[in-house]
Amino acid sequence: MKTIEGKWEDLITRQDLAGHIVRVTVLDETVEDPWLKKFNAWVNTAEPVGHPIDDSRESIYSGTVDRRMMPS
Repeated sequence: MKTIEGKWEDLITRQDLAGHIVRVTVLDETVEDPWLKKFNAWVNTAEPVGHPIDDSRESIYSGTVDRRMMPS
């Protein structure tokens, strides 16, 4: 697997990509979704954590998840 970046109109004309399965990620899309805007605002309020956090299913259901990262 390799990463190829560029403008869509340039990439679709590349013959070396013909016949390959590709995954497209739009890097500069602006979304005006209100839920997404609120979610991103909440994400930006999180303080960086200087230690690994166990967010595994087991820790969540056992109640040992790091609650400092949970919204109040």
